[in-house]
Amino acid sequence: MPADAGDGVDTVLRHLADLIHLHRPEVPPWVAQTDLTFGQLRLLFKLRRAGPTPMGHLAGWLGVGMATVTGVVERLEHHGLVVRAHREDDRRVVDCQLTAAGAALVAEVDGLRADALRQVLSSLSSEELFEFDLLLTRVIDRAGERERELARAR
Repeated sequence: MPADAGDGVDTVLRHLADLIHLHRPEVPPWVAQTDLTFGQLRLLFKLRRAGPTPMGHLAGWLGVGMATVTGVVERLEHHGLVVRAHREDDRRVVDCQLTAAGAALVAEVDGLRADALRQVLSSLSSEELFEFDLLLTRVIDRAGERERELARAR
């Protein structure tokens, strides 16, 4: 790795930040209505990927205690975005899962994000998109390799 790779990464991060600031999508009305935090949105995305998840696992994933995750989930329940239910096979375990409204909200956020990226990437030619995709694939592959190496070391 070149000696200036760290500087290169910092430069790329600054450029990505500039790009994000240039292409901020209009804030949809539900943001003001629900007053969701970034952590709450992360939790909704996690639930979409994982499906019904025990509250203890959510606390571990967020790096918080049970009292904190309970408060977060209660606020999301208040907005009708998640529900909690005891497991049939073990009533001691409480799973949290998305409601239809929660799934719709996550899909809407995904759509906004995809639209913003589509707008930004449309400024590239076909050849540039191909090159960009190659670089992204390389970054994803190497990040996956690193995660696998870290997992083996544990």
